[in-house]
Amino acid sequence: MAKKRKKGKKEEEEEYEFTPPEFNEKEFLQKEITDTRTAIFTIGYAIVLGIVAGGLSALGRSYVAPSVLIAVIGIALLRYYYKALNVDMSQFTRRNWLGNIGTLFFTFLAVWVLMTNVPFMDLAKPSVDKVIVWVDDGTTIHGLEYKLVPAHGDYEWVVMDNDTWTPPIHANSTTKVNITAKVTDNGQLSVVEIGIGSTATYYQMTGYDENRFEYQITADQLAGQSLMFYIHAADNAGNVDDWNPAVPIPATA
Repeated sequence: MAKKRKKGKKEEEEEYEFTPPEFNEKEFLQKEITDTRTAIFTIGYAIVLGIVAGGLSALGRSYVAPSVLIAVIGIALLRYYYKALNVDMSQFTRRNWLGNIGTLFFTFLAVWVLMTNVPFMDLAKPSVDKVIVWVDDGTTIHGLEYKLVPAHGDYEWVVMDNDTWTPPIHANSTTKVNITAKVTDNGQLSVVEIGIGSTATYYQMTGYDENRFEYQITADQLAGQSLMFYIHAADNAGNVDDWNPAVPIPATA
């Protein structure tokens, strides 16, 4: 009896051969040139807008926020700007537009921030903080710091370093009271002075360390039921900060 022959041959697998698309060098170069020109035009446009916004901000602090609208207007007119420069927008995709708008806005922002800071202009006022009143009673030096007390939800004069001493400050020849404050500015400070009590007279504070100023109260300035003072700081650009506590420090003769 004849045996059936087993199928020993497998069907040959069909081989796939990838054929790359034809590379159009001329079209590729034209697109690269267009993209480069567009990027250069966009950056130049953003720089001009940033300079204009910086000039507007220089008119005063109230003009700073409206200056940002220049970027919004610039984005709205971007299509017409490209058209005026004969930029080919026929191949622009959504991604192209988003990329160009992003380039415009962040370049504008960088130039505008640069223009509104030293050395071009100074719009920031000085900062007065870390105000401490040091009381030397001839035996011990106590520190009173003006700080926020979370439990009371307000700023108060707080005795430092867990000291058990409490005001009032005694106004006499043996007690020395020294007021110190940290005063900073992004430019150059022109004056740091202090006014004592309700008087309009201000006294120059002395700088003794980096951004630290002090003034020593005399016994006659302490005469009264309390110590209230004000710190006035100004920079060369005319920006001013007037610091004063909400509550006075008890004092007695």
